[in-house]
Amino acid sequence: MDNLLYSVTPLQAFSGSIAGVVIMFILGLGLPILAIFNRKDSIWKKLGNILLGLFILLSGFLLMYGSYRQYQGGDKTTLVQVLEKNEVRNWCKNHFCTDYVIETSDSQKRYVFDLKKDVWNEIELASCYRFTYYPIKPLLAEYLKDGDTSPDLYETTGDITRIEKVNCP
Repeated sequence: MDNLLYSVTPLQAFSGSIAGVVIMFILGLGLPILAIFNRKDSIWKKLGNILLGLFILLSGFLLMYGSYRQYQGGDKTTLVQVLEKNEVRNWCKNHFCTDYVIETSDSQKRYVFDLKKDVWNEIELASCYRFTYYPIKPLLAEYLKDGDTSPDLYETTGDITRIEKVNCP
């Protein structure tokens, strides 16, 4: 058990998506209902709020569908070696945010994992780890690969459920 760095249930891994869907459904249904029953607003403001609510509701359905596809695709376990550790700073609204990213490889593909800071601090360069994660499948992936037989160089990784340090082969 000493080698286990991170472990969560699938429900915990997908809790952010579930919370996002719930919030989007509440807003998507609440805005049109409030707009309809508000007598003081003009018809154009009501129409705008109804359209905004429908857009948020549609976005919630797309997030739910994407998360469901990711979960139904099943988790995948891969043995990788860490090539790079990076702190990526982005501008988020009115302040800087930091993402903790590692780039790994299993000698056939490269994987990029977004980690929490405490787990990222424990990861060592050139060490090997076994990651269990849910791959992200783009919505139109099967239509975009028309006759493409070459393997992808990068695999998109999603929610991570387990990270375990192992000896390199």
